[in-house]
Amino acid sequence: MRRGVWAMIIVLLGSSARTGSIPEALPPLLARGREENASSYPLRVYLPLVARQEPQAPPGVDFGLVFITSVEHPADPARFDRAQRLGARWDRWPLYWSGVETSPGVYQWASVDRTLRDALAQGFEVSLILMGTPGFYAAGGFSAQPPIGGSILRQPSGEITPNAPIRIAAANPPVGLYAPIFTDGTDRPGPGKTINPANRWAVFVDQAVARYRPGGAASREVPGWPIGRGVRAWEIWNEPDLSFFWSGSAADYARLLKVAAIAARQADPQARILFGGLAIFEKPGWLQEVLSTLQNDPAPDLRDAFGWYFDVLPIHSYSYAWQTFRYLNQAKGTLQSFGLTKELWVNESGLPVWDDYPGPTWDPNSGYRGTREEQAAYVVQSAAYAIWLGARLIFHFMLHDDCGNGPDAHDAFGLYRNPDPAPCYPSDAGARPAAAAYRLVTTHLRGAMPLWRLRTTHGQTDWNACTGQVEWFAFRRPDGARVLLAWTRLNVPATITVTAIAPQGILYDVRTGMATEVRPTNGIYTFSLPPATHYNTPTLCNPARQKQGEAAVGGLPLFLVEGP
Repeated sequence: MRRGVWAMIIVLLGSSARTGSIPEALPPLLARGREENASSYPLRVYLPLVARQEPQAPPGVDFGLVFITSVEHPADPARFDRAQRLGARWDRWPLYWSGVETSPGVYQWASVDRTLRDALAQGFEVSLILMGTPGFYAAGGFSAQPPIGGSILRQPSGEITPNAPIRIAAANPPVGLYAPIFTDGTDRPGPGKTINPANRWAVFVDQAVARYRPGGAASREVPGWPIGRGVRAWEIWNEPDLSFFWSGSAADYARLLKVAAIAARQADPQARILFGGLAIFEKPGWLQEVLSTLQNDPAPDLRDAFGWYFDVLPIHSYSYAWQTFRYLNQAKGTLQSFGLTKELWVNESGLPVWDDYPGPTWDPNSGYRGTREEQAAYVVQSAAYAIWLGARLIFHFMLHDDCGNGPDAHDAFGLYRNPDPAPCYPSDAGARPAAAAYRLVTTHLRGAMPLWRLRTTHGQTDWNACTGQVEWFAFRRPDGARVLLAWTRLNVPATITVTAIAPQGILYDVRTGMATEVRPTNGIYTFSLPPATHYNTPTLCNPARQKQGEAAVGGLPLFLVEGP
């Protein structure tokens, strides 16, 4: 049997339930389980096995893709169609300040107008990233590495000329950031107040939100603008905890966030403010530093009235599926330490491949890259961890390969290869297995709520992060169906049993989406799971990437749907 294919075995067991099988609901005794990292890493996490709804629990999860379209590479109808067929409902891309304010006080919105109009007309919700200080406003001159793409993982094509605005975006804080937000010399909003022109960031945020909110200026001025549509989700910078994108301090970012929240809500009281998506790995204490600054805000009543100046906290996670859980859990814990509860999003998540063009097919050990099958497995596993932690929205990075880190980087992040022609890596626009996996996730996990989670070795509970062999998740779809996911975490195959909750189920191949009807024997399913194979990425338990240890991506997941 070829690697990565798991087989289902129907076993005759008699009428009694087999020891080690997983019931529909776990008993209260197992309401909390312990997950420990390697003894060399002093982090211990306690995980509930039975989902418990918090008072402000979101009404289920939704899904999006990064760069369905963008100002730099507007989508054609075929690209929009691919995203729609995958089940994506959200798009995320940058609105570069430097791309619209091309000289002081001069705004050129036409390209953003067209790109945003088309995305909204196709039915997508759009989260825009406000970022990129114009060079003429960069405090202290240009940073050493000015950002030139919506993420460190994607750069614009060679079609952008050296003099185009995107090329002069700076990571520096803008001049005037600490000037009062309003012309009355205060930061306090109120009816009829106007933005202080000395605070150029406040002016830009006000202009962008007033233009693109539902019913804003664009809806009146742009031909074909869809009625009632606009942007409500505004992300304040991208990865401000990476020096590549933000060269200012945590205190500078706290001010950037505060100014943006107040200016945006002045323009649209229903605007939702996103903290800039956190990369975490370079500055793991960044969120705490920013919140500590806000904790000492000289106007605590204003801070509290604006919810500490953000509504959503997004994280970014790549190549290591359990890291999605870890980052969300850490962010949640940091928020709680300040008495805060915020909506959590995963704004970027993915695994680039090495075994398909334009990946480095000559290098099977390429760091942080995987095979096409591993990419498909990652999509399912990362989503499961995110949903369990309560993420409201999950974005995959990204729809197509586009240009990745540049025309010589050989990055293959996409669910699809590029079409021909394309600015970089022209190909056949073919789908990778991860596209089918993403489609299964959006179809069966949209709006899903957690039921239980378990980790086992040889059928016994084992929460040790370094030795636990099989990861289990159960979710309840809005229609009542149960979605059961399971995969191996080590380079060892496993046989598992599970108690059925319906006379039959549908088993899905995550690489193709192919469905097979399956029936239990005496109420029990038995499945064989293939071993994990992804050892190109170091993990907490396996920093040396030894093949007998924890894998960064588990084996090909079981994906079983039972019920309505």
